[in-house]
Amino acid sequence: MANGVTPFYREQPQVETARPGGWTLRLMRLHFTLVGVVLLVAALGLIWYLYSTEFRRVDVTWSLRLRDASEVYEPQVQVRAAVALAVAVAGFVLLWAAGALSRGGSRALGLGRVAATLLLAGFPLGVLLWRLELDIPGVPLDTAQLALRIVAVLFVLQAALAVIYLARLWSRELRRALEAGSLPADRAVHRVQTLGLALWLILVVGLGVALGVLTDWLYEVPVEPPQPGELLYATSFDALNDEWDTYRGRDSAQVLSGGDLAALAEDRAVLPPDDPLLVISYGSPITNENVFSALDRKFNDMDLRVTARQIAGPDDNQFGVVFRYKDLDNYYAFLISSDGYYSLVKRQGGAPEVISDWGATAVVRQGQVTNEIRIVALGDAFRFFINGEAMPLCLKGENALSMWDPSQPGQCYTGDLTYIYRDTDFAQGRIALTAGSSVDLSGDIVVGFDDLIIIGPDPDIITADVEAE
Repeated sequence: MANGVTPFYREQPQVETARPGGWTLRLMRLHFTLVGVVLLVAALGLIWYLYSTEFRRVDVTWSLRLRDASEVYEPQVQVRAAVALAVAVAGFVLLWAAGALSRGGSRALGLGRVAATLLLAGFPLGVLLWRLELDIPGVPLDTAQLALRIVAVLFVLQAALAVIYLARLWSRELRRALEAGSLPADRAVHRVQTLGLALWLILVVGLGVALGVLTDWLYEVPVEPPQPGELLYATSFDALNDEWDTYRGRDSAQVLSGGDLAALAEDRAVLPPDDPLLVISYGSPITNENVFSALDRKFNDMDLRVTARQIAGPDDNQFGVVFRYKDLDNYYAFLISSDGYYSLVKRQGGAPEVISDWGATAVVRQGQVTNEIRIVALGDAFRFFINGEAMPLCLKGENALSMWDPSQPGQCYTGDLTYIYRDTDFAQGRIALTAGSSVDLSGDIVVGFDDLIIIGPDPDIITADVEAE
C-alpha cells in the first residue's frame, strides 16, 4: 500500500500583505486623472468662449479662407488663447503623472512631484475665488457667491492633498515601492487616463495649429479675394474705433472731435466742427520715422480711399497709408507731404527700401488742406492716386536707388516712368494710417484722417490707359 501512494505538495495560500503607500498611490492616481480631465474640459471651454465671443465676426470657410477677422489679431485675444493652451498642457502633465504612477520607475517620482506642485496653485486660486464677486445675469448674487466659495474650498482642499502627496513622494518607503514597480493596479483609472490623453492630444494639436494660423506663425490663411465693387470696410471714425490701434503720449493716435480737435489745430477754419478724425501726432525728435495706427483686418486685393489733412506742424512732413502690413518690419507705404511731394517705400525683414523716391508734384494740395489718397491693389500690381489723379513712379531699375532727374522736373533719371508697381513679396496684410517726419522737426506733426473706404478693385483700373486718367 505504501508503494501505491503518490506524494504531493499542497501550496499554501499566500496572504497578501499591504503594499507600502498603496492608498496614497491610488488617491494620487485618481486625483491626478480627474483634475487632468477637468483641466482639458476647461481648456475646451475657454476655446469655445473665445470662438463664440472674441471671434464672433470670424468666418473660416472649408477652403481655409479667413474673412472679417477683426479680433483675432488683438494681443489680449492671443493671450487668452495661450492661457487655454497652458491649461491643456497642465492637464496633460497630470494625466501623464497618473500613468507613470501606475507603471512605477524613477520617472514616476519626478512626474508625481511636478503634478503635485501644479496642484499647489489651488491655494492662491482658492483665495482669489473666495474674494471674487461675480455678477452673473439671471443668477442671484448670493447663489453665485456661494458657488464661488464652494469651488474655492475645493481648490484649497486639493492643494492641501498636494502637500501630503509631496511629503509621501519624498519618503523612502514610497520611493522604494515606485522604483521596484510593486504597485496596485487600477483599471478604472487606466481607462480614464487613456480617454483623457486622447482628448489632450486632440486639444493641443488643434489649439496649437489654430494659434499658429491665427498669428501667421505656422501658416497665413489667405484672405478671400473680393468681388469688384464689394464693400470691404468703411468708417468715418464715429463708431467701431476699437478696431484701430489708439494710444496717448507725445507720439499718439486718437479719435478726436470738437474742442479736443480744435485745440490741436493751428487754423480752426480747416476743421469741420463736429466731425471725428483719427488724429496721429508725431513729436519724437527722431527724423524720418512714423507713427502707425493699424486696423485689425486683413486685405489682399482692394481699392482704398482716405482723406488726410495737416492739422499742425511743419509742411516738410510725411503721412499716408501703409498696406499689406504684416508687422513693423514688413509692409508697403504710400506717403505724401504737405509741401507737395509723394513717395512709395517698402520694408522687408526690417530693411527699408525706397521704391520711388520723393517726387515733387502740383497734384498734392500744400498746407493745411485736405488731400485724398487712393491705393488700388490687385494681386502683385499696385496703382496710386492723389486727389483723383494717377501718380507716376520713378523706380530704381538696375540702379541702387530711385532718383528723379534734378534737371528735368517730373522725369525719372533711373528708368522710364511707370504708373504700376509690381511686387510679389507681400500677398496680403493689414492696413495702417501713418504720420511722421522727413527732416529735423520744428514742431509736432499732427495729421487727421477721415472717410476711409475700401472696396473690391475693378481690374480695369490697373490696366486702364494712363493718358485717359
